Amino acid sequence: MDTTFTARISQFLTLLQTELFPLLREEMELELSPALEKVIRVLELVQVERFIPSSRGWVGAPPKDRLALARAFVAKAVLNLPTTEGLIDRLKVDQSLRRVCGFDSRRKIPGAWRFSRAFAEFAAGQLPARVHEALIGAHLGTS
Repeated sequence: MDTTFTARISQFLTLLQTELFPLLREEMELELSPALEKVIRVLELVQVERFIPSSRGWVGAPPKDRLALARAFVAKAVLNLPTTEGLIDRLKVDQSLRRVCGFDSRRKIPGAWRFSRAFAEFAAGQLPARVHEALIGAHLGTS
């Protein structure tokens, strides 16, 4: 077993528990359920936002929208939500999840069509594969 990898994961989890979660609870006033803590752990580990290209100057949805959509898709997978409609419903009622994903308010939750369009863009750009490859390279090396 790679002790460097194990030590890094342990340090990462300790940092989340001692610094990030208290900050989110106290200063941002988020209610953190065990499920939401799991979403935050995964989002912090994969850092999907590093793989969303900047679309400054492009026509279409602003980059912030794409970042929130990408984070929401990660949350959908972690929470084991079977449909995009289920994800949208959850975002509408769960203020903490909404804020963790990056949506400002309940009224700003995109419709299913925007999620579908973003999912198609992420798939065409091979976002999941690129994130996975980067995680493997960063934590297990490039043998």
